[in-house]
Amino acid sequence: MSIVQVNQVSMEFAGNYVLQDITCSIEHNSRIGLIGANGSGKSTLIRIILGHLQASSGTVQKAKKCRVAYLAQNLLLDKDMVMIEYIRNSRSDLRQLWDEIEKLSHAIGTHPEPDKEAKLNTMINRYQSLGGFEFDNELKYILKLLNFPEDIWHKSLGEFSGGEQTRICLASILLQENDLLIMDEPTNHLDIAMINWLEKYLTKQDRPYLIVSHDRAFLDNVVSSIYYLEEGRLSITKGNYSSFKAARDIALMSQERMFERQQKWIKETEDFVRRNIAGQKTIQAKSRLKQLQKVEIINKPKAHKQMNLSIHSAGRSGNDVFVMEEASIGIAGKSLAVEIDLFAHYRDRICILGPNGCGKTTLIKTLLGENPLLDGNLKVGASLDIGYYDQHHIALDEDISVKETLWQIIPDATNGYVLSWLARFGFRGDDVEKSVGILSGGEKSRLYLCILIHQNPNLLIMDEPTNHLDIDMADALLEALRSFGGTIIFVSHDRYFVKELSTRYWVFCQKLRGRELYTTVQEYTGDVEGALTKAFEIPEPPKAEPILRERKKKINPWHLEQAQKAIDAAYKQLTESTQKVDEIHHLLADSKTYEDSAKVLELNRQLAEIETLILAQNIEIQELEEKYLELSYEDS
Repeated sequence: MSIVQVNQVSMEFAGNYVLQDITCSIEHNSRIGLIGANGSGKSTLIRIILGHLQASSGTVQKAKKCRVAYLAQNLLLDKDMVMIEYIRNSRSDLRQLWDEIEKLSHAIGTHPEPDKEAKLNTMINRYQSLGGFEFDNELKYILKLLNFPEDIWHKSLGEFSGGEQTRICLASILLQENDLLIMDEPTNHLDIAMINWLEKYLTKQDRPYLIVSHDRAFLDNVVSSIYYLEEGRLSITKGNYSSFKAARDIALMSQERMFERQQKWIKETEDFVRRNIAGQKTIQAKSRLKQLQKVEIINKPKAHKQMNLSIHSAGRSGNDVFVMEEASIGIAGKSLAVEIDLFAHYRDRICILGPNGCGKTTLIKTLLGENPLLDGNLKVGASLDIGYYDQHHIALDEDISVKETLWQIIPDATNGYVLSWLARFGFRGDDVEKSVGILSGGEKSRLYLCILIHQNPNLLIMDEPTNHLDIDMADALLEALRSFGGTIIFVSHDRYFVKELSTRYWVFCQKLRGRELYTTVQEYTGDVEGALTKAFEIPEPPKAEPILRERKKKINPWHLEQAQKAIDAAYKQLTESTQKVDEIHHLLADSKTYEDSAKVLELNRQLAEIETLILAQNIEIQELEEKYLELSYEDS
C-alpha cells in the first residue's frame, strides 16, 4: 500500500486553479524530487499532503500512523529556547522516557522493590528498542557535520543567523523518527561539503522522501523520480533531474514535429474541401470535412519563457580590479585568514570557495571597503561601478511595495517604464503592489536582481545569488552573467552554477606552519573538482622530529633500568584498563544486561571512571618516557 495517495486533487484561489487534477503517490521506496517554477504550486501541494490545507476537490489518503517529518523553508522558532534543548526535543519520546528512568532508578536506590525493578527493566528495554543509547551519538555527529561545535550548543536560538537556524531545523528534522521525510530547499545555507554529506545521508536511508530543490547536482544524486509542476498540472518522470531534462527536451521536440505535421495536413485538407465542396469531388470533400471535425488537435508546445536579464555596464573599469598583498582579514579584530596574495583582472569570473564560517562574506565586505584589513595592503582599481548582491537582501525596505522599491532608484521614470522593467523579472499585475515584507525568498531574490541590474555596474560582487531562485531563473541569470562585459566575483554553493560560470577560484584553505594549522586564501586555476578538494581538505601535520638534547655526563645504568620498569608497569596498567573498557562495551552490547537496570547504571559509571583513568595513564606514560629520554641522553 502507498504511504500517501493523492487522487484528482485541485486547488482554487479566487477563481484561479493553482493545482488541477493532481494524481500521484508516495511509495515505501520513493525518492522524489518535486520541481517547478516559483509560484507553480509546490508548497501548496505539500501543505495539502500534510493536511495543513484543504483541497478544493479530490482526496489525499495516508497510511495509518504515518509519521511525517517536514522541513519548511521558513520555520518560526522560539528565540529564547536553547539550541541543544530544541534539538533534543526532536525525540521528545526518548527524552521523557529517560527522565522517568532516572527518577525510578533513584527511587529504587532509596527503597528497592521488586515491582519497581520490573517496571524499570521494562522501561530500559523500551528505551533501547527506540534507539535511545544511539541517539546522543547521532545527535553529536549531525551537529558537528553541520558546523555546530559543542561550545555553542547552549546558545539561544535567537543568537543564530537565519542560515544557521535553517541548519538547526535540518538537524532536528533528520533526527526525528518518521515514515516519510519532506524537505523544502534543504541545501539553502549549506556549504558544498555539507551538501555532499546530506546526499550520502539520504541515499543510505531506507525511508521514502520528497524533496523540493532547484539544485540540479543535488537532485541528480539523491532522487529516482521527478514530479514536475507546470501551470497546475503534474507530470512524473522516472530517473533523476538529468533524465527528466533529456526526456522533456525529446518530448517537446516530438510534440513540435507532430504539431507541425498536423497543421500542414489541416491546411491541405481545408484547402481541398474549400476547392471541391461544390464541385465534382463533393463526396470526397465532405468525407475529409468529417475527418477534420473528428481530429484531435495537437497543441503547440509552449515556447520556453527565458527571462531577459542582460546586464549592461555604464563604462569600462581598469585592467587591475583588486590586488591584495600580504593581507589578513577578520571581524572585530579576530583573524579569519592571513598571508593573502590575490589579484582580480578586468572580465575575470572568480568564485570564492570554502566551508561555511571560514570568512567568504568577510572577504567580500573587505573588497567593498566595509571591513578594514587587519594587516597588509588592498589596492582598488580605477573607474569601478560596483553592484553588490547581498544574500540576506538587507538593502530592501520591507515596508514599501515592489514598484516603490524600483522607483526609489529611478524617481523620474514613468509608470510604464517601471512596470515594463519589473515585468522582465516576473512581477506583473498585482505583484507590483505587494509589500516587500510579504515576498517569498525567491521573489526577494528577483527584486534584488532587478535593482542590481538596473544600476549598470562594471563589477558584480555576488553572495549566493542563486539561493531561492528556481531553475529557469537561475539559468537566465547564468546566461546574463556569461554575456556580461565586466568583472564578476561571487560565492555560491550551486555546483552547476559554479562550474558553468567560473574561470578562476579563490580558495580558503588550511596550511601548515610547523605543526600548526592556519587559514589563508589562495588562487586556484584548475577545474572545479580540484578547487573543491583544496577548499575542504585539512593537511596532515608532519611527524615530530626527534628531540636533540645536549649530551651530559654518564649516568648509573640502574636508574635507566628503574625508569624502564616504571614505563613497563604503566603500560601494563593501561592495557588492563583498556581491557576493562572492552569488557564493559561487550556487556553493554548484550541485550540481557538491560534486564538489570542497576547494573546498566553501574557499568556506565565504571566506564566513565575508567576512561578518566586511561587519560591520566597516558599522561603518566608520556612523562615517564620523556624522563627516560633525558636519562638516555645524559648517559650518551
